[in-house]
Amino acid sequence: MWDAPWLIWTTGQAHEVNRREISNPDMVVEVLRALRHQVGIGAEVIHAEWAKPATVVPSAVLPNDVTAAQLAPLHHMHHGPLGANARLHSHLLDAFEDRPWLAVEGDSVWAEAVHSMFPQAQHRPLVHALIHDAVQWHREAPCDGWSFRVDLRESGAVMAATAGESLQWVHHLAGGSTAEDALYAMVNAAHRGDMEPQQCRVRWSGEEALTQGWSRFMEVSPAEVGSEERPSSTWSALFQTLESCG
Repeated sequence: MWDAPWLIWTTGQAHEVNRREISNPDMVVEVLRALRHQVGIGAEVIHAEWAKPATVVPSAVLPNDVTAAQLAPLHHMHHGPLGANARLHSHLLDAFEDRPWLAVEGDSVWAEAVHSMFPQAQHRPLVHALIHDAVQWHREAPCDGWSFRVDLRESGAVMAATAGESLQWVHHLAGGSTAEDALYAMVNAAHRGDMEPQQCRVRWSGEEALTQGWSRFMEVSPAEVGSEERPSSTWSALFQTLESCG
């Protein structure tokens, strides 16, 4: 996972999360080459980028053959023009009945570096993984209100909400946002959807300090790491969410 200037990774052999700061973008390839020697050239690889802006576009407003270029004007309307070295990825959310499209920003330098070392690598946007987790949560424990799935840290937040198996909302927060900022975003989204916060619930991963005060408004629970062992990092649950979104 790329969170410039940090590279964060885990492997199947060791269930620990590692981080390395890479101040020179040219060194990304060298670090990935070292990881390739560690895991093997043919290893299954999933890659993502942290807290990139995303836009959901209903299929009804799009032509049959959708490209990222066709999604770009709608994405720019919400988030502004793409920055230097940025690219727009498009993903069809075909698990939903209305089959919306997801447009997610990405770093072209990062994507090229990953695919030069791991041509087989699969790109999974974090927001897509959170959406998938929210739907699975509803299947396991149905909720009459919205289910929020968020990952939040000092560097920002990635947020999504579903009602049953219907996608309602995606959002991201910039670095330096507070627990109150994230709570306000969720409560405001629920109100716009004619939903009372008390009917909603939220599953979080990341930094617990940034969830303070939420339980006064809705049910709050941490994402499970799926191991009896203490997680090695605040990133452990997020990596598990990414892996489960196949």
